[in-house]
Amino acid sequence: MNEHFASLVVGLAHQAEQAIHGRLPEGTPGAPDARQVARTLIDTLGMLEEKTRGRLGPDEARLLTEALPAVRFRFASTEPRP
Repeated sequence: MNEHFASLVVGLAHQAEQAIHGRLPEGTPGAPDARQVARTLIDTLGMLEEKTRGRLGPDEARLLTEALPAVRFRFASTEPRP
């Protein structure tokens, strides 16, 4: 497995998890909405999945196909109810 690819996927998923729970890095400019940050990170993982489909090794593909649905589920399950 390409360690740089794995680091990218794990890093984006971790950042999305933190944003889902309202934790943004200190000094984040403009105090953005944490849920919007999480959505952007999840969308980035989705784009990565789409653009690399069919060109990843089995371990890399499994890492991405496990990380993306997990973070999407946590995002959806924390959606504020009207």
